[in-house]
Parts: sequence; structure tokens; C-alpha cells
Amino acid sequence: MLILVWLCVTASTGAAQTVLFSDDLSTSAGWRYSHFGGTNKPDSSDTSDADFGFNYSQFGIPEAPNSAPGDVGTSGLRLAVNVPGLWRGDQVAAVYEDAAFAGPYTVQVDVWANWVAPSGSGSTEHVGVLAGFQVDDAQNTFSPGQNGAGVIYSTDGDASCGGECDFALVKDGAHLDLASGQYGESDIHSENQPGYNNTNANDNVDLENLFPSFSIESATSNMNATGTQPAGALGFQWVTVTLEVDPTAPGSGAGSAVGTVRVTLESHQSGNSLVLGTINNSVINDPNDGFNAEEQSVNLEGGIGLMMTDLYASAASDSSLAFGLFDNVRVYQGLVDPLAAQAQSPAVVVPEPTSATILLSAVALVVVSLRRTRSMLMLVLLAFATITASPAQAQLNLFANFDHGALQSWSGDLNNISLVGRENHPFQDGWRWMYFQATGLDNAQPVFSIDQEFAGGNYALNSHAMVYSYDNENWQFFENNGRSGNLYTFSNNSAFTGDEVFVAYAQPYSYGRSAEHTATVLASPWAEPTVSGDANGVIGQTPLAFDDLDRLVPRKDIFAYRITNPATDSPTAKRKVVLTTGMHSGEVLGTHTYEGLINWLISDDVRAARLRDEVEFFAYPTLNAAGRFAGTSRATVENPDQDPNGLWNPSLWTTHEDIRANGEAMLADVASTPGTEVDVFIDFHSTIPSSAGNDFGFIEISEGDANAPWWQNLLALQPNVQQVESTGMNWTSANFADLLLNADVDVTFELEFGNNRPLSYYQELGESFGIAFYSDWIQVANPEAADFDEDGDVDEDDLSTWQDNYGLNGEATHFLGDANADTAVDGSDFLIWQQQLGSTPPAAQNVPEPSAIAFAAFTVLTLTLSGSRSRPAK
Repeated sequence: MLILVWLCVTASTGAAQTVLFSDDLSTSAGWRYSHFGGTNKPDSSDTSDADFGFNYSQFGIPEAPNSAPGDVGTSGLRLAVNVPGLWRGDQVAAVYEDAAFAGPYTVQVDVWANWVAPSGSGSTEHVGVLAGFQVDDAQNTFSPGQNGAGVIYSTDGDASCGGECDFALVKDGAHLDLASGQYGESDIHSENQPGYNNTNANDNVDLENLFPSFSIESATSNMNATGTQPAGALGFQWVTVTLEVDPTAPGSGAGSAVGTVRVTLESHQSGNSLVLGTINNSVINDPNDGFNAEEQSVNLEGGIGLMMTDLYASAASDSSLAFGLFDNVRVYQGLVDPLAAQAQSPAVVVPEPTSATILLSAVALVVVSLRRTRSMLMLVLLAFATITASPAQAQLNLFANFDHGALQSWSGDLNNISLVGRENHPFQDGWRWMYFQATGLDNAQPVFSIDQEFAGGNYALNSHAMVYSYDNENWQFFENNGRSGNLYTFSNNSAFTGDEVFVAYAQPYSYGRSAEHTATVLASPWAEPTVSGDANGVIGQTPLAFDDLDRLVPRKDIFAYRITNPATDSPTAKRKVVLTTGMHSGEVLGTHTYEGLINWLISDDVRAARLRDEVEFFAYPTLNAAGRFAGTSRATVENPDQDPNGLWNPSLWTTHEDIRANGEAMLADVASTPGTEVDVFIDFHSTIPSSAGNDFGFIEISEGDANAPWWQNLLALQPNVQQVESTGMNWTSANFADLLLNADVDVTFELEFGNNRPLSYYQELGESFGIAFYSDWIQVANPEAADFDEDGDVDEDDLSTWQDNYGLNGEATHFLGDANADTAVDGSDFLIWQQQLGSTPPAAQNVPEPSAIAFAAFTVLTLTLSGSRSRPAK
């Protein structure tokens, strides 16, 4: 027994459990909706629903405990029942059916029950999780369960126990009674059948101790209901429900059927767990126990259900507060202890046993001599949490179990920290991408060291400087970087000034940042999802896979969007540009440059505005979403031994879901608008120092692509940029663009590590790409003074530019509305515009007579000059 206790506490997470299914419930993909109306069937007025991707932060609800880094934050499934009232027994469920849910398996779900506190009016809702749920076999009767076997529990503990109680094991329509022997303890108010009940002010001492009361306002940041959550019930807190399902386990009941389900509820408010009991298919209804539960054996395979039910007809007094939340569904192969299942969330470093662990072993020696091992083990684990979380012991620790993080292991102290990098480059030995967080560094001045065997060659570290940040946003270069003996070391000349420090090979760009940036772009009036995507720009998902650290990498959304002025769409083809990044997951500088270009394209810059009128940009920011999330250096998680930049052909990407999703979307998207040619394709990468000696583009010089005016414009804007002949030998993204997207010019643009430049450089370089396009496709030579967008005509667009920037003084340029080059935007510039209005109007544009525009403009001028507003420079 001592060995078992010790293993529970100290076992490494390295023995990964096979995951059959994982979902953060941000979308409804694969789920079926089941709704039964109880004693009154729902009609057209029913608003009970299942809302996937529900943002629960609006109610002050914290992130669910088992969320993985990079998941859609504070987003899950919201269920609501009996919203208009009158429907006693109303039930809704989201059901996922999969034949893989067979043999021994384990279901784990984070659940939150919200109710109308403090009054409790209409608060008899129960939430639940069921195994073996199949929609077509569900029972449409007044019962707390629908089908399969599992658990339901209430929000506030006030369910009367005539037939419905606050904690109940269920089989199909049967609410199992306490005398059946399937509950973990049979001495909790034995008169309360079926299930556990907390009637009479929640006076069950055992349950009160497990789940103490607390302030609802404090738990939900004053954004939800008010009052106090009653002790002994599980409202207003995240509860991890675990079902350990063994469909073939023999039972101990009178029946011959096999199969068991062990149910555990873990409160993340109190930190305590309740093993509610083990459902047993061999236990059938016992007419002599005083309660007829109509209990029969049930199917335990093929599906899972997330459900909510209202046992009575009364409606909640505030329906907006009456709901259940579900997040982070995981189904594991085999039986997984709830604590072990928790350990399956991504983790990198398992620290060496500390003094706290040694102390815990002494506690364990005492515990094993006691009879109630399960309860004592809980106390041991709580003691361990208390010991290791003590703020008085601010010890050095390094970890990388977050989005984009990468570190194999570490050792050392506050003076010298030795690092071991992850070696996951598909065809080169050594480490490359590294990104971790260190704590306990305040006022410390450590020297970091790592083996100089670097994927790509040790020489690549000669000029390289690592970066650090206190806030994970603003990055600085380490002052001392270099190779010495077999090591590469880096350090600063002064001590750190904060306890928490992030360290990385280069300025990181996480998957989460790509997802957030995509949402920002799509909120612009100049961007929209492509035809291949949904409303959020999602064109597909990466497959479930394990990375080189045996961590499950959940499915990650793959994004795309189109940027243009939709008002200028017509049967006439616009120029097409395809922009991509993120293929090699550790090549972050390319993604920073891509972001700079995208930000400029959706900006108010008058040049970007004119470019949007005539050009459409198809953008794909997450070519290797799972790899970026998992912190790999180059490859995808699905295919760790292959370079993804050689698979861009339908005959090659059949077993590469992420590449296929992007490639098929590009083919469909560029074909969805008029025109058969892509003018420019650019794939943004990064590289270790190479013969070019600076940032460069692989471009087909011998075929004349480098003579494209926009490319020459870029070289003029960025004299440091070089060009290198593109050989075009394999199915790279550039060759895919050339041969399958019919791209006129295709470029693989490489940003060199080792130049140690600030992020502002990459943002500005991205803008230079946009300006280079504008200079080639829009800008004319010798424009009129009032032609502020320099597109060859003086029109309303130029007036808008002047109006937007009226009041600038000392910092205005021609593009901002300065017609007379006095660095100010004022009335004199308007008069010049008025004089030149209509100069060289494009034949295709329907421009009003100058007199009409001038009259309207005079009104604008009068209104503008009547105010004293000033505008910042753009």
C-alpha cells in the first residue's frame, strides 16, 4: 500500500495515455443535439438550446481547469433547459457517437452549474455526463437520465427527495437508489432515496466538508449571481467529472449482465473529490429495498452525452443565469484514475523530488496504516499541494507547458542553469526552437548554457543572441551570447529585476497570437472569411496527435481570410495576391513580418485603401498550426519526420491533414473570384544565417521574376534585402503556387536569425511589401498636388484623406493631405484640391461634375473648419 500511495504522488506523466477523443467544444462539429420536453413537449416558443463556442467569461467564469494552452479561451458548450417554464422533466443533451468508445475507456469533462442565486427560484436544474449515450436509443420519458449510464447533480442542494436528489447515479431512465449498494457510501442519510440528498439546509456533514460554502461574487468577479453558494452542493464552481467505463467488468449483483462505471466528482473550488459510486449492470431493481427505480442493465459503449435537465415545471426567475457549461471533453483508452487523467495536460518538466516530496513520503508512511485509505490519500495530496505552493519557498523552476513552448529539461541553480533542448528537427540533429518560462529569478544573474549541437550547424550560433521578456510581449536580447567548448552560453551583465522571466531562441509568435490576430483582422470592414472557411475564418483543423514529448496536441483551427474593398468587387478581375506563413513552426520572424503586412493592408493608410480597391489578398497564417502550438522546430505534429515544405501536391498530402486543408482551401479560394491568375504568391519563413548574409527572397531570377516592378520597389525600400535563385526542384509551397495556383511571381521570403533585430523592423518590413505593391499597381509618376493617394486622379477619395487628417501640423506628408508641402493639413490644401478636382479622372469611374462635388466639399470644409479638432499622424 505504501508503494501505491507513493506512485500516486510522484509518478511522472511520461507514460502517456492513448486519447480517443478530445474537444474544447468551441464548435459543434461531430455533435448531435438531443432534446426531450418532459411532460409538456416543446413548441416554437422553446428557447432551450445547446450553444457551442459560448464565451463564458462574460459571466465572470474563469477558464476551465483542464484547458490546454492554445485552446479557445473561456469558450465551451452552454446548455439551457425549460427556459419558458411549464416543462417538467425538460432535458437537453449534446451527444458524440463513436464506435471507438468501446472496451475499457475513461471520460473526463469539466462542468459548471450556474443558477439563480440567491433566491433559488426555479433552480432545480441538474447537469450530468453519461457514457453509452446514443441518440436514437434515448428514452423520451420523465426521468433524470436519457440513456447510457453516468451521473447528474444539482446546483444548490435543494432538490426534495421524494424521487429526485442532488447527487444521483443514473442508468437510462433509472435514478439509482441508495440501497442498491452502488454508491460510495451508504451511511449518508439512508432515508434519502434515491441518491444523495442535502435537503434541510444542506445539513449533510460529509458533503459540507467536501464542498464548503463560498461567495458567489468572489468566484465570478461580481459578473454573475449574488449571495453564497450553499455548502455540500456544486454550483458556481468547475467540477471535473470522470467516468471510468468497463463494459466487460463482472458485477456483484443478482443479474448476469456485465459492465461498470465508476463516477468521480472533483471540485476545483475546494480541491476535494467525491467518488460518488460505481454503477453496476448486474444490479437490477430490488423490489424489497423500498424504492422502485425500474433499474435494468444498459449499453455502455458507442457514445457520450453532456446533459442538463430540469426536474420541475417552474421556470428560473432569471433565465440568463440558469445554465450548465461543459468544456474540455477527453476520452481515454483504458481506465484512467481521475488524478492521472489530470496529468495528461501538456507538461514538459518533472522536477526532481524536493524536500517537500521527501516530507510527503513520511506522511504517506503514516497514512497507509489507516483503514480509510481513500480519504487519507486525498489529505496527502492536499498536503502536497499546500507544501509545494507555499509562497515562502520561491524556488527556481523552468517550464514550457504552454502554447509554443519548447524545452526538454533543465538542471542547476540561480548561478548556472543547464538546458537540454528538444531535438525534433525532421532531418538534422540538435536543438533549434526554444521557449520557456523561468520563475524565482528576481535579483538573480544566472548563466544559461546548452549543448552547442544546433540543428543546421553550430556556426549558426556564432552571431545569435537569445531573447528574454518579463511580460511575454516586450523582448530584449541577452547581452552576452557565445560558443565556448561544447556549450553555447547566454547571460546579462546585471541581475533580473522580476521573478518571472520568459526566454526564447527568438521573439515568439504563438498559435494563440495567430488566432487572436485572425479575429482582429476579420473584425475589420476590409476582411472576410474565404469561401472555404466558416464565419470565424476556420478552413479546417489539425488532427489529434502526440508530439515528441508524448503530449496530446488537441485539434487546432486552421485559418484563412480575404482582404479587399468589397464595394469594388465586380465581374472584372482584381489582382490576386496569396500570402502564407507558419509552415516551419519555429520560424517566427516570418510570421512577425506577415503580421506587419496584414496590419498595413487593413489600416487607414490612404495607399492601403487604394490598393484594396483593386487588389484582393488571400491570407493563410497557420500552415502548421499544431506544430507552432506544440513548440516543434520545423515539422508538423502529425508527420514529425517529414519537411512540410515538400508536400504541396494533392498526390502527396493525402496523409497530411494540415497541409491538405490549406492547399485545398487556396485552390478553392482563388478560383472563387473573377480571374484565373495569381499575380503574386509569398510564403514568409525564417532561416539560420546563410550565404546571403541578410534577409532574402528565393525567387526565379533566371525566369525574370526578379524583374517584377513590385519586387524591385521592395529592394529599393529595403536595401538590405537580397535575392537568391529559386531552383524549384520539389513540391514546395512556391512550386504549388507556380504550377497549381497559376502564380505569375512566387517568392519564399526568408528572415535570417542572427541579425538580432527588434520586432519593429519586421513590422516595418511587412509594410514595405504593401507599399511596394502600391507603388507598382496604383501610384503614378508626378501626381497632382491634391492627388493624395497618387493614383492619377483628384477625386472624393482625396477629399476624404484631407478631411481625416485636417489639423495635422508639423508632421503631415503628401499621403496625409498636405498639398503644398508645408507639413500641415489645413484650408489651403483644401483650396488646392478644389482647384484640381476632376484632373485626369479614370474613364471607368463615374465621377460627378466638379461643380457638384465642389459645392458638397465646401459644406464639408465649413463643418470641418468650425471645429477645433486635430488628428494624430497615421
